Amino acid sequence: EEDSEDRVISEVSVGVPTGVEEEEDDHMEFCRVCKDGGELLCCDTCTSSYHIHCLNPPLPEIPNGEWLCPRCMCPTIKGRVQKILHWRWGEPPPPIPVPPPPDAPPDAPPPPPMKGRAEREFFVKLANQSYWHCTWITELQLEIFHSVMYRNYQRKTDMDEPPSLDYGSGEDENGVGKSEKRRAKDPQYALLEDKYYKYGIKPEWMIIQRIINHSVDKKGMYHYLVKWKDLTYDQCTWEGDNMDIPDFEIHKAGYWRHRDTILKDDMDKPRKMMIKDGEGEEGSPASPLTDPTIKYDEQPDFVTATGGTLHLYQLEGLNWLRFSWAQGTDTILADEMGLGKTIQTIVFLYSLFKEGHTKGPFLVSAPLSTIINWEREFEMWAPDFYVVTYTGDKDSRAIIRENEFTFDDPIKTGKKAFRLRREATIKFHVLLTSYELVTIDQTALKSIDWACLVVDEAHRLKNNQSKFFRRLNDYKIDYKLLLTGTPLQNNLEELFHLLNFLTPNRFNNLEGFLEEFADISKEDQIKKLHDLLGPHMLRRLKADVFKNMPAKTELIVRVELSPMQKKYYKLILTKNFEALNSKGGGNQVSLLNIMMDLKKCCNHPYLFPVASMEAQKSPSGAYEGSALTKASGKLMLLQKMLRKLKEQGHRVLVFSQMTKMLDLLEDFLDHEGYKYERIDGGITGALRQEAIDRFNAPGACQFCFLLSTRAGGLGINLATADTVIIFDSDWNPHNDIQAFSRAHRIGQANKVMIYRFVTRASVEERITQVAKRKMMLTHLVVRPGLGSKAGSMTKQELDDILKFGTEELFKDEGEVEDEGNVIHYDSTAIERLLDRSQDDTDDSDVQNMNEYLSSFKVAQYMVREEDKVRSSVQWSLFPPLKCKSLYYGSDTSC
Repeated sequence: EEDSEDRVISEVSVGVPTGVEEEEDDHMEFCRVCKDGGELLCCDTCTSSYHIHCLNPPLPEIPNGEWLCPRCMCPTIKGRVQKILHWRWGEPPPPIPVPPPPDAPPDAPPPPPMKGRAEREFFVKLANQSYWHCTWITELQLEIFHSVMYRNYQRKTDMDEPPSLDYGSGEDENGVGKSEKRRAKDPQYALLEDKYYKYGIKPEWMIIQRIINHSVDKKGMYHYLVKWKDLTYDQCTWEGDNMDIPDFEIHKAGYWRHRDTILKDDMDKPRKMMIKDGEGEEGSPASPLTDPTIKYDEQPDFVTATGGTLHLYQLEGLNWLRFSWAQGTDTILADEMGLGKTIQTIVFLYSLFKEGHTKGPFLVSAPLSTIINWEREFEMWAPDFYVVTYTGDKDSRAIIRENEFTFDDPIKTGKKAFRLRREATIKFHVLLTSYELVTIDQTALKSIDWACLVVDEAHRLKNNQSKFFRRLNDYKIDYKLLLTGTPLQNNLEELFHLLNFLTPNRFNNLEGFLEEFADISKEDQIKKLHDLLGPHMLRRLKADVFKNMPAKTELIVRVELSPMQKKYYKLILTKNFEALNSKGGGNQVSLLNIMMDLKKCCNHPYLFPVASMEAQKSPSGAYEGSALTKASGKLMLLQKMLRKLKEQGHRVLVFSQMTKMLDLLEDFLDHEGYKYERIDGGITGALRQEAIDRFNAPGACQFCFLLSTRAGGLGINLATADTVIIFDSDWNPHNDIQAFSRAHRIGQANKVMIYRFVTRASVEERITQVAKRKMMLTHLVVRPGLGSKAGSMTKQELDDILKFGTEELFKDEGEVEDEGNVIHYDSTAIERLLDRSQDDTDDSDVQNMNEYLSSFKVAQYMVREEDKVRSSVQWSLFPPLKCKSLYYGSDTSC
């Protein structure tokens, strides 16, 4: 009794007798739970105080003897919490029986027990441990040991209602959850979902990708450093030999087998037994088995063993690459988009390895967005290759260098890249990396002797002043292979830089090269250039190799400006009158800025801050759908087209140069009720590939895919779509070709329709015409054909573009518009526009010779504009303009 009374702090006393010192007590004078005062129970080891009814479960009376509060009794967490994944309400503690009062009659019923409260539990991932070690901890544990993390989580999360559980990706066509089907078929999956997946852990994060290192502790126990699927290298974790993880034994055997293949070192008996049985990696023969100059008449056995089949033209490409390698001729594989340059390259490298010509290593440098696709293709076509993807932040790259470059211990550890030991044995066969890291981590990478360099999207090398170009020239490389679907984009100088990178000894005089081919339109010079390129370049078009490939038709769809767009178009021109009207048309930079504003206006006025602020918005912050659509001529047409396309069962890719335009298109699609995916430059490789996989999945419900023209043009296969809408044309026409090649490629089963929106009588219309000229040079250099000299855009061209259409725009406001000039799209016109029986772009031999120019066809139903004289605008900047025809082509005069 005395002990329990000593532990209680009574309510504050009114007075203390004189001469009696009050004993000093450091305990809290309020309850730690409810923050109120009163009669409190004090902890014997800390300063905490509690009401007995605030404890969980509540205490019926003050306990005897030493009493420790919940905080002092709280068990420690087995590790440091890295992040909180989920929370839930836990089961309340068992009730505490209440003793009967002393004066209670013997037959009185016992008082009800003191019931506890349900408290929150948190599912957490522990630092430096895999998702297999995720665990539930109490709210008190989190508050005590990770108070800052706990407070931050409280601020961002609803702490009254637990987050919804994640049961996988939706339902099938019968309304049955995909997770339910999987659970019924796979009990192991059901267990893992109940324990991990439904709390936000992706199944891939618990699947071993590979084991990258091992260690042995003092007790002789083995531990393995595991790289997990879809997680970066900085999230690798050490796992004990006896850890129960699916396929752990298979991956351990694979690790030791690869080590044995590369090092041929001694290992203990258990490790030897581990690699003795079962299939696995096969090494490269000690000496060459074949002559690479001899052609394959049919695909080799090591390709057939993968389950893949090469097309005949791909086998021809393989033979050409092998022959060129044997001759020491560095090459450019310039096949058109969609013909499988990646596959041909991988099989070429694999053939050198499997036939004993070289063990590597091979360096593949590609855009970051395509590296996941490279990984998948290597896994499919070269299963015996050990491929390392060298990307990620400094921490990830440091782990790769320390564990994946060699089997030796590194000279130095840390985030800074260091040279490898000269005698170090390289662990990998192929290193996949981005352009940027070739420059950033050159110290480590250039200390390796590379058997072959592959540069994907090699037009990055078109500028010999770029860091990428200069740093690669410092690497030790035996053979170079460049991949590009657009070997020539703007001028001969870019082609020279590619050839200079390939063979600097032969191509080292830029001025002489340009002078020699100054008049590229002459037949003799074209032939000479073809002869020069012949040994180095192979280029095939889809029309050359797939006579039975579904055709494509490209139509230019001319669209009117909406009233709101006309208002802003005029404002831009009048605001910039001085720059436009200055002698010589103003400087090039200011003209380009004006042109960009006009292009924005042609897309949507909401791209300007003023219009965006004034626009109607829904409570969610999205633009009001009806007003959003009516503000843009293109959106009004798109609305009509998509409704018909949806009815007909087609799927659509929509490309725009502007990511903000994609934001508006998202609001538009939400308003129309269409499901969609999106990719732009800000979406990383993993998220990008997930979006592509969702769209390409059988029975996918997504109707549209929004893509930025440049980000969506690299290494993406969207052949499940058969309609492409280019919302705004890229200044570089090659980027548009790359874009619509996402759909018109191997695997496409339907005819592809390409609709290029062009705003009538605007900068867009003139840009489209100028873009056609840029394509001429490509066909003169890499394909036979006729054409005129192409050059870079001048200020005069810019001036001409900005003038285009302004006379009609600035006519008197009171003048009644001539209905013959305005394009209307009624339901009949939309049906004719979407008619897939129209002539194919790829019909004739002449069209086959010119991929881009011949593909431009104008919708045949457009109203023809008659010649007429208009009143001149008073500005000297805008002379009268005439257009004899709405059709583009050599007969058009504007």
